[in-house]
Amino acid sequence: MNPSILGYDGRLSSEVRVQLTDLLAAIALANLGKRTDLRKLCSIAIELLDNAQRHCTGDKVQFSWRIEGDEVIVSVQNKAKGKDALRLKEQVAAALGMSTQEITEAFKAQMMNPEFGEHGGAGLGILQIIKKGGKHYEVEVLPTDDTNEYICRSHVKTSLVA
Repeated sequence: MNPSILGYDGRLSSEVRVQLTDLLAAIALANLGKRTDLRKLCSIAIELLDNAQRHCTGDKVQFSWRIEGDEVIVSVQNKAKGKDALRLKEQVAAALGMSTQEITEAFKAQMMNPEFGEHGGAGLGILQIIKKGGKHYEVEVLPTDDTNEYICRSHVKTSLVA
């Protein structure tokens, strides 16, 4: 596979997320061809961007989508409140330790949970990413000068080989 990259560093709004999604779909089609899993591959990036927008303490993110060899690597970096950053790290670690059946059951349970609100917190996006092939999901949480704010870096690698 030829290497390709899409990068964005700037403000993230709903309009920007929609435009990035459209551009990503076009880039995936141009570089990967008509595959049956293009929507699944793009949805990983969409979930990461959605989480970043939902929990970002500013409005700036860094995003990249790279095709390297037989992998797609999606990365997002944003600043978030301490509790949100640490919850992200914990939820990813917990979800990565689940079987496929446990992920499906956790997803169903969260869908029935009336406790989460517009800012998420249920971990549905994380479960979706892992369900769709994001088995190599890393989260780095780094402190900033502000004791209540952290830098969150999420990286998801997905194989292009069936």
